[in-house]
Amino acid sequence: MYCIGVDVGKQELVTYDGVEHRTFPNDQLFDGFSSYARRRTKLLVVYEPTSTYSRRLEAFCRAEKIVCCALNPRVIPHLRQVSRKRSKTDQTDAELLYRYGIERGEAEAGLLFHDGLVHSVSAHLACYRVIQKARVTYQGLVEALKEDPATSDGLVVELEGEIAVMKEKEAYHLTEAQSLIAEDEAASCQLKALLTIPGIGPITAITLLVMFRKYVNANQRQVVALSGLDPIMSQSGTSVHGKSRISKRGKSEVRKRLYEATLSAARFNPRISTFYHRLKERGKPEKVARTAAARKLLLIAYAVYRSGEGFRSLNENHT
Repeated sequence: MYCIGVDVGKQELVTYDGVEHRTFPNDQLFDGFSSYARRRTKLLVVYEPTSTYSRRLEAFCRAEKIVCCALNPRVIPHLRQVSRKRSKTDQTDAELLYRYGIERGEAEAGLLFHDGLVHSVSAHLACYRVIQKARVTYQGLVEALKEDPATSDGLVVELEGEIAVMKEKEAYHLTEAQSLIAEDEAASCQLKALLTIPGIGPITAITLLVMFRKYVNANQRQVVALSGLDPIMSQSGTSVHGKSRISKRGKSEVRKRLYEATLSAARFNPRISTFYHRLKERGKPEKVARTAAARKLLLIAYAVYRSGEGFRSLNENHT
């Protein structure tokens, strides 16, 4: 298998194939890299996903059915330390990606999977998050200005008008996301099942649905890690015994939605309520109990998603 490491930048792709470095423009045409890649057989591309910058590379590899190994960006700094490379350049990063591909890439590689629904719904969720964050900021500003006697009524009215517009935009993006899901029979059934879980509302359900569909082969342990709710330890010998904590290395938005959902689930979801209050009775701090409840709520949601059954019918199966 012909392996190349590809360092993806905003404007350029820097590659290394074990012999020489090459640089290609990362533009709309994408003809430089595509011509180079099509001349190779049994190609393995090792790269770091870099949000929007790697989209063209991923789209090309999907279209050409090129086997890829998408390496977690957190891995490269460790590889650099192990290889004793002090410099960080596009060329050295491409070399590290190539060496990883030669040593382990083939075992971890596969064809890239693309879910158009996930991509479209994720775009609306991103807009929803940005608008909601701005609205909350505006609301805080308005509350502060109302306490200041020097603030004119006109300014407050103007800001409240902008807040109303933001709420309409939030509702629009939520509705659009729901409409896209409704057009897909399987996704629609999965969303309805998730919404039967007490404590999980539309935004949390859609956020979870997107993650579950994006990582179709993930098991329970991996789903917990993807949300950053997996516990990690810090221990060495007899002198270092750090407290266990969650990694926070997964998707912060999923973690945030689940944590907020526990505020309702701890009251109205029988499984979460029992679990949460048991932890509190054992003297666990509020944040620890909430985090553990969020992790349990995630696993319940994943079980409901995989089974396709509602929360109640799933609960009945366990009794």
